[in-house]
Amino acid sequence: MKSLVSALIAAIALVYSQAATPFPVETETGFAIARPNTPLEFPRDHGSHPDFKTEWWYITGHLTADDRDLGFQITFFRSASKEKPTAPAEQVYLAHAAIVDKQSGEFLHEERLNSDDWNAAAKVGALDLYNGNWYLRMTNPESEEMKTRFSLQDVGVLELKLLPAKPKTLFGENGYSKKGDEPGAASYYVTFTRLEVSGTLKNNQSETPLTGLAWMDHEFSSSQLSSEQIGWNWSSLILDDGSELMAYVMRRQDGAVDPNSRLTLISPKGEKTEFTGSAFQWTPTRLWQSPHSGAAYPVEYAISWEDRKLTVRPYADDQELSGSIGDFVYWEGACQVFDENGRSIGLGYTELTGYNESLNGKF
Repeated sequence: MKSLVSALIAAIALVYSQAATPFPVETETGFAIARPNTPLEFPRDHGSHPDFKTEWWYITGHLTADDRDLGFQITFFRSASKEKPTAPAEQVYLAHAAIVDKQSGEFLHEERLNSDDWNAAAKVGALDLYNGNWYLRMTNPESEEMKTRFSLQDVGVLELKLLPAKPKTLFGENGYSKKGDEPGAASYYVTFTRLEVSGTLKNNQSETPLTGLAWMDHEFSSSQLSSEQIGWNWSSLILDDGSELMAYVMRRQDGAVDPNSRLTLISPKGEKTEFTGSAFQWTPTRLWQSPHSGAAYPVEYAISWEDRKLTVRPYADDQELSGSIGDFVYWEGACQVFDENGRSIGLGYTELTGYNESLNGKF
């Protein structure tokens, strides 16, 4: 009788713990999926979520170094796979770093790939991750200040402090960002839209101070794309008036724009205004064909909504990351933003995916 009672208590405790788990795992796939009405908690959810297939921490920004203006990207990817739903997940870590010189147009990038048992990890419950000697960590959970370090062979070592100039934004419905109509075609999406950057560039025994602005995205999901979607166009714009704009267009195989596409404006006070479907337009105005992959990217475009229209132009056309590892080719470029009268009103980054090949099944 005693053993029966103990077993019953254990069973009840198991059911309770599963119900209390914020991200329950699906029995069919062995992975969790993004679901609405799931509250995010911080600093916990700045950290890794290994029960999801895909996760990334994405920092893009603009730096001034002496008389040079630079754009930069440092991204840490985590990808999980399983032989069967009940098997342990194998975690693989990919990292991309890139620098573009805005005056000369020179673009340099490097990549790293490691597994969870060799020279890479992402901590659960707190932002603390590394890939080789590149890292990103939150140094103060209260102010949410972060620090990152990465290097490129022909540039040097960049060590950057990232201090939020305004509160983080939870895109979509409290961080639940729907990308398609199919169940699970969504992500959890947390962003710092305006980070004040300070740090150094060390090279050949010299040390150059750096200052600037940056944007950080953190997303995790198990299937962002619906079956008919092949990729996305994404914009992150930091405007001079203290506001920001994020837009993503989910592209379908038939060339149409998915109605789950979204534009979000963040006011100087951090208030969100969102537009979905046909309430905004992301219109290509010039294509650039990569000599590396052959893909044709809409590197110049217009974003319009209500009575507003912005034009976005790259500082350099060739900002394609066509690495030899990771099997992921995309365009990620530093851009300048112009208003209806042609005046420069801000800086940004554009991401263009699925132009070399469909990303369906990869994200």
